[in-house]
Amino acid sequence: MASRMTTPADCPFCRIAADTGKCELLYQDRHTVAFMDINPANEGHCLVIPRAHYPTVLAIGAEAFAAVARTTQRLAIAVDRTLSPGGLSLIQANGDLAGQSVPHLHIHVLPRREGDNLPINWLRGRDDLYRLPIARPERIRETADRIRAGLVRRRRMTR
Repeated sequence: MASRMTTPADCPFCRIAADTGKCELLYQDRHTVAFMDINPANEGHCLVIPRAHYPTVLAIGAEAFAAVARTTQRLAIAVDRTLSPGGLSLIQANGDLAGQSVPHLHIHVLPRREGDNLPINWLRGRDDLYRLPIARPERIRETADRIRAGLVRRRRMTR
């Protein structure tokens, strides 16, 4: 679904950011907009987006993402104080396989309640998951080494 809407002209979140799309607005500033999710998983489920169109976290710059993070924190605090859920999940997916339904970067502020039974893509408490080859300490260490090397390459490229 996400791969079909790729241009800002086709993007429902760009329309919301431009004040031409319908939403239940919660907050906005120069860089971000926060509004209620039209398909809430729980009461208080809302979204935070950058005003500019970035399809995923891989496309957004650090300063623009920092603005999204600040607004996300602001919304999370307000949701927590107002609705007193048992917890909050902040969810940000990138691409179809990750479950991204609209290809405009967005963060879900999702209040959690006891017994809401909302999965988040993996099952906690399943011992068999930790027997997978990717969960072996040596594999975790090898993967961490690869990621650290990627971080070093990225730092060199941005200097």
